[in-house]
Amino acid sequence: RTLVSPEQQLHSFNMAMVLLAALQCAMIAAVAAAPVTFKVGLGGRQAAPEGVHLTGSFQGWDPAATAMDDADMDQIFEVTLELPEGRYEFKFINGNTFEQAEEVPESCSEVDSTHFNRYISVASDGAPEEVHVCFSACMPCGEIPTCKQFNCAAGFALKPAMLDYPGDSQASCCDQVPNDLKGVVVRSAGWSDGNRAEFWMNGDLLYATGTRGLTVVELLPKSQTVILNKTFDTYSDSSELESYLSSVAIGNLILMGAADEASTAFSSEAKNLVALCGGQLIQQIGYRSSYALIGQKADSPGQPFAEVLLPAGSGQAVAIARVEVPETFPELPFCETAVAEPPMLGTLAEDGNLQLDAATGGCRYRVRETSDATECLQGSWVVVTGSSNALLMWNTLLMMLAPSEAGDQRTGRFGGAHLLDAVIEDGVIIHYATVRSWLDTCEQSTAHGAVNETACRMTYAETLNNAPAHSTKRIRLTMFLSFYWARTGTALDLIETNQAWAAAKVNLLVQVVAWYIVCNGIKCDCCHRPNLVTLPEEEVVVLFQNEMAPVLERLGSFCAPTGRAAGHGCAVATNSFTMAGGTLGAMFSRFNALLTEALQTRKTPTLRYVDIYTLGASMPEETVQGHGTQILQLWTWQALLGGFCPSSIARPESQVQFDGPLCWKTSVTDLAECKTYSTYTGSSFWQCLNSQPCSLTVVSTQTLATTSTVTTTTMARFEPVDGGVGRACRGSSSSDNSAQYFDVVSVPTLDECKELCTMKQECVGVEYSGGRCELWTRPEGIEASIPLDGFTCLRLVRNLPSSTILSVTTTNTISPYFFPVDGGIDRACRGASSSDNLPSNYYVVGGIYELADCQEACLQAQLCVGIEFSAGRCEVWTRPNGIQASIALGGFTCMRYSMENDAAQKRRLFLAPREHSGYYA
Repeated sequence: RTLVSPEQQLHSFNMAMVLLAALQCAMIAAVAAAPVTFKVGLGGRQAAPEGVHLTGSFQGWDPAATAMDDADMDQIFEVTLELPEGRYEFKFINGNTFEQAEEVPESCSEVDSTHFNRYISVASDGAPEEVHVCFSACMPCGEIPTCKQFNCAAGFALKPAMLDYPGDSQASCCDQVPNDLKGVVVRSAGWSDGNRAEFWMNGDLLYATGTRGLTVVELLPKSQTVILNKTFDTYSDSSELESYLSSVAIGNLILMGAADEASTAFSSEAKNLVALCGGQLIQQIGYRSSYALIGQKADSPGQPFAEVLLPAGSGQAVAIARVEVPETFPELPFCETAVAEPPMLGTLAEDGNLQLDAATGGCRYRVRETSDATECLQGSWVVVTGSSNALLMWNTLLMMLAPSEAGDQRTGRFGGAHLLDAVIEDGVIIHYATVRSWLDTCEQSTAHGAVNETACRMTYAETLNNAPAHSTKRIRLTMFLSFYWARTGTALDLIETNQAWAAAKVNLLVQVVAWYIVCNGIKCDCCHRPNLVTLPEEEVVVLFQNEMAPVLERLGSFCAPTGRAAGHGCAVATNSFTMAGGTLGAMFSRFNALLTEALQTRKTPTLRYVDIYTLGASMPEETVQGHGTQILQLWTWQALLGGFCPSSIARPESQVQFDGPLCWKTSVTDLAECKTYSTYTGSSFWQCLNSQPCSLTVVSTQTLATTSTVTTTTMARFEPVDGGVGRACRGSSSSDNSAQYFDVVSVPTLDECKELCTMKQECVGVEYSGGRCELWTRPEGIEASIPLDGFTCLRLVRNLPSSTILSVTTTNTISPYFFPVDGGIDRACRGASSSDNLPSNYYVVGGIYELADCQEACLQAQLCVGIEFSAGRCEVWTRPNGIQASIALGGFTCMRYSMENDAAQKRRLFLAPREHSGYYA
């Protein structure tokens, strides 16, 4: 045996330790680096001659250094890199320069760098990882629908070259539409391919249906204004389609889409008429085919803008085209409006100017600015009867005649009053009085008005008699809330018997249609006459006619040259425009037609028939939840003033411009943004849009060319996630859909879903689908989405200004149904105990500055048990066990609501419960 000295043993041990350390380092290094395979499909795109490359923070962002290979020719390029633990950013490049880099959707990119790079985190365990996506998308190409199924955001349209390529983002599928063009998309799916027809323009859905047959959307050629959307059941019969297509004016745009089955009874004559609209493939339509057309009516068969026909089982037929729009219209002659039926069908240009498509070849309304309207109406009494849209008309004229006070908060301007009475002098409101909706005496619960209409009439008369005396400088505006025809008859009685204003010329506007449909068509539990809810439609039609006839007969003498409204006359209007389709849309059309027919033999130059519905259809983008914006209201007043006022009191020019923060529907994107201008209106977007003055002024063509656009700073806005429409929200990835991320509520419209989100401090966005509203509260926000038909995903971006808290020192309640909790004053509501303030106990309605309005919000709720009120904020409590406690808190008021006679009390409200507010007119 060889002896080893201690020194040699120590040396050998040291060497072993060195080798062991080296081995450990090598092992650590080997574990720390992981193979990461990057795969990208091009989704049908051609690979650039320079090849496909990967660039990222792991290789110095060199766009040409890391080539990717498609060795197996499967159209998927890949490369594998060894990467140590850490977080890396990267992009794919179809070429070798950054100009050829992909545009990564926001939902799968980082945002800190503002370059929207992809990112990956490599773990420390050295396990292999893989990234597999489609170029400019978040998922592999095989998992992504084609772009023709993607819904672009407003102002964008599908890229024609990308229709059949995979795409799930705005960047991949859409581009912005120039101002002089509008992008039109028609999608059609037969029974086995989705059973739906959709019509889009510039990212806005015009109409959609799954009703069997061929759906047609007709638009005016200059402004692309929708004037008809209707489904013809060509499975059973095509005679109605033949009759309709024969009547379409030459030059009008025609969009067609088939759903379910449209071919069985499609006659040769109907096909020939479709051919006159550009339909060349319609002759080959088969059983349950998908068919989409974008065409234009002509006097002989011609070329379509776009047309697609696919046999059953072949997927959606998608037609896209871009059509030109005029920025303004040339000067035209003035319309004759002091006639029995003034022209109302028109087209609205991008700058807001309106051309009427009269039989003479086109005309314009004479324009009355504030000074002209004041001169015409001084010494007059303007009376409006109707429901919510009539109230908006009254409100618009009030703001027009008293613009300096237009933004002031005044009770009843947006609901909650049976009667509103204002007197204006020198542009100042010198008198303002209301009869509130709480008054049982005037509830319109019978065919004759109130149960005791005489008592209501006395209440109204007392209020009207409190107005200042008539003078030739004063203008009086009175709004009679008239859900049904009988209350308009009461209004006529009160006007005729009022002695203080007997010398005033009367201008009367009557609009009584909507509530017969609200009751019978919507089946609203807010209906003041419950029998209208349960009666068959045919019986309600008879009631409508029977109740209308005596009032129209009375108007014949009241509005005659020798009657009380002699001089300025009267206007009886159809219901306002609504986008409601199906059975509800058919009811609006039917009842408007009944009014039209009844006036055919009665209308005169002093009892004018004014088709407000048609004017609204000329600018459908200016209707919100069944209510017009100020653009529509102001143009309606130009038509009305044309009948009330002499032509000598008008501007000699006809080109106009609109100024104000809330003129257009697009002035703001949602209720929260709108309330940066007006915090006191109710909880509906249409109310807020009509709350601040919008001025209409005449300008020369040269001035129009140089007017500037004012940009405003918003408080909060919603932005679409990956296009928004047709997307369902997700957390950190497309598979991350934890139920902890959101709360679910039921609301009827997307606007109301967004509204609830803005009121919830922790809300970061919404997902909405068919009445189901997800309020997302994930702290990291909505970072991804997936394609899903019928869903909309929006991210909330807040930019909240500082706020001022106003103290409230009154507990005046105007309802006997509310009772103070622990004294009410300076008390905040609680649930089972003083510490029970769960958000599930209540929901918040913002912009409420009067206790009475908070009480009204409670009555609009289905399950309200009480309210907590502080200036600008109203908590509507819905806790099943009610409000059982309170705490001391200055500036707050807590009140308990008695459920007794709840249904009857709800019917006293002017505004409908929020689930029906979108259909009001």
